[in-house]
Amino acid sequence: MHRIGEAARQVGVSPSALRLWERQGLVRPSRSEGRYRLYSDADIEHLRDVRRMRQEEQVNAPGIRRMLGERLGSGHQDGTVDGRMLRRLRTRSRLSLREAASRSGLSVSFLSALERGVSGASVATLQRLTAAYGTTMLHLFGGGKASPAERVVRADARTVLDLAGGDVRIEQLARDATQLEPQLFVLGPGATSDGAYAHEGEEFLYLLSGAVTVWVGDRECHRLTNEGDALSFPSTMPHRWRNDAAGESRLLWINTPPTF
Repeated sequence: MHRIGEAARQVGVSPSALRLWERQGLVRPSRSEGRYRLYSDADIEHLRDVRRMRQEEQVNAPGIRRMLGERLGSGHQDGTVDGRMLRRLRTRSRLSLREAASRSGLSVSFLSALERGVSGASVATLQRLTAAYGTTMLHLFGGGKASPAERVVRADARTVLDLAGGDVRIEQLARDATQLEPQLFVLGPGATSDGAYAHEGEEFLYLLSGAVTVWVGDRECHRLTNEGDALSFPSTMPHRWRNDAAGESRLLWINTPPTF
């Protein structure tokens, strides 16, 4: 059995990467009596596969959980986007896989895996793809026009975007809004955007519970730690986020205009 420092050295990553992968459900080390993480030789081989998929094939955590689910001993199913819808959006835009990859900044192999339904997608990945295809994330999940009379969105009747194996849930709070897009973000432990993204407009965040860190641009890092903390910034600045709470974090998140 190997302690975390030795395991990280053998895998070729940092100990912090192994801790992140554990929070994301990609590895389950055993523990010593002193609660130190212990990795078997089989764990080391498994982690080398995880590193290859993350660094070389650019597969995100939900996709890795899907591909290695049997090895992880879990029946977990991730909220993979319907690959057929992504393929239709790409072909409707008259883009080859290579052209779509170039526009979105993703790899051809990763896009192919998404369209075949063998990889999950993060918030950042889907935002880049929808921007490249001239649509929004809501359209990927069947968001359509509502009756003019349906102005009230009932708590039990929201359109829900379930991403990253259930680690990220986005609930739509308005129908047919033309100037703003209010959403409830529910983030599981360790959930992240898995990269930065940018688009037109402005954003407003209001922390309902938990703790979240938001990076804006190259120099800004904002921690929302108290209920009622709020943040606003131009959506054109690349931004990414991470749930820092031990449990779930909940955010009211508003984009204007609806470009997310």
